[in-house]
Amino acid sequence: MFTAADDDFHPPASDDPWFTETCWFSFNIPERNMGCWLYGWVRPNMRNAGGGVFLWDATAAEPWNIPYYKYQYTQPLPAHSHLTDFTFPEGYSVRTLEPLRRYQLRYRDRELVSIGCEFTGLFPPHGFKSGEPPFHAQPHLDQMGHITGELVLHGERIGIDSYSIRDRSWGPRPDHRGGRIGYPFGCARDIAFCLFCIPNRDGSDRDERINHGFLWQDGDKAQLTGGLRQVTRCPREHWPIAMEIEAQDAFGRSLRAKGIVESRMVLPTPRGICINSSIRWQVNGKSAYGEDQDVWRYDQWYAAKSERSRNSRKPGQT
Repeated sequence: MFTAADDDFHPPASDDPWFTETCWFSFNIPERNMGCWLYGWVRPNMRNAGGGVFLWDATAAEPWNIPYYKYQYTQPLPAHSHLTDFTFPEGYSVRTLEPLRRYQLRYRDRELVSIGCEFTGLFPPHGFKSGEPPFHAQPHLDQMGHITGELVLHGERIGIDSYSIRDRSWGPRPDHRGGRIGYPFGCARDIAFCLFCIPNRDGSDRDERINHGFLWQDGDKAQLTGGLRQVTRCPREHWPIAMEIEAQDAFGRSLRAKGIVESRMVLPTPRGICINSSIRWQVNGKSAYGEDQDVWRYDQWYAAKSERSRNSRKPGQT
């Protein structure tokens, strides 16, 4: 479905100013309950770029309290225009070493943090359909991989030996539109899953329908054909604290995953709020690690949290 050309930027299909191309890699350090994003995007028709690098652990969730956070919404688009060897304006760089499989990642911000690592895909990128939620008008790919290297955080050297994910998409992505998305994944050296859920319109967290996804097991990857997710939320903060997934794939195999959230960060964006959770999973009886992206419009988040707060009050309590 994808070729080496998909490691580079794609020409905009129109003059739509919101045409956006993204380049995201994630890794984790499970023994420290730590997650990390390296995220960049460009809008060639606007001639601007943005993105950021985030490192979180179990000590806090707010951007100003986590170990490292830097995000820029609008920077001039660099003149060099090939993603195969590209540095985003704030210093996050990605270089293709082997098309659709191996990538070198670099980042440095003064003496605060430096990252040097390599991503090696476990299998070819998995494509999701355009024209169905949440990909209404853009191609999207996900790929699990083995990430190795070193993180230096506030002077401390930390080894990276992680199984995690990258994704890419290209198409219209307006800042002023958004909505609910559930995006959990888990990965180990011999098993992985990634899926998208359609959250319930009434805001409940039971029996969320799985819309897209895949299971990789015993060296074979297949599209999920259906399934449900159950989410348990913190009564006070409303963010996820645990979840369970039951699904089936096109080979007739079952996916059964149970996850416990070990840390999280709150990512505010122009489109809404995203709760990025680091999750320790049991996937078909095997241990794995991964994340969940819990995406809301701001008004949706406020309404759901307010409703939870009202329901949690005892009779006669104000």
